[in-house]
Amino acid sequence: MTAIPHPIETTRGWRLTPTSPLAAAEMAGIVILALIVAGIAVGHARAAMQTARQDAAAAEIRILDPTVAAYGLDHAGFAGMTRAVLQKEYGAPLDSMMTSTLEVTATSASSYCIQIRDGAWYAGQRGPSAPIETSQSSICH
Repeated sequence: MTAIPHPIETTRGWRLTPTSPLAAAEMAGIVILALIVAGIAVGHARAAMQTARQDAAAAEIRILDPTVAAYGLDHAGFAGMTRAVLQKEYGAPLDSMMTSTLEVTATSASSYCIQIRDGAWYAGQRGPSAPIETSQSSICH
């Protein structure tokens, strides 16, 4: 005679709702810690993105500097310098996204103001010997 098989007892899985107050407090602490870590990570990522955009805009101005200097030498000054001229005659080495945001203003025989926007950041230079400035508002007014 064979024995009747007993049903296999199912093992209990991890409960989603804790059964004791200590377990509930522990779970709440873990959730709060995870939220804090996530908040810090998002804040750092945003700051890194802003810094990267600021640095990219300034780098584009540095890349454009020899092209602007060549224009100044060829034309005995900067009067008449435009974005179109820099691209057509000198093949201005700009990123395609930066090309649309390049502004050349206040050109004269001895000075100019160029600026590029990347996201919320502007980078610009006001003349051949001026430092490159970065700002969240327009540099060339």
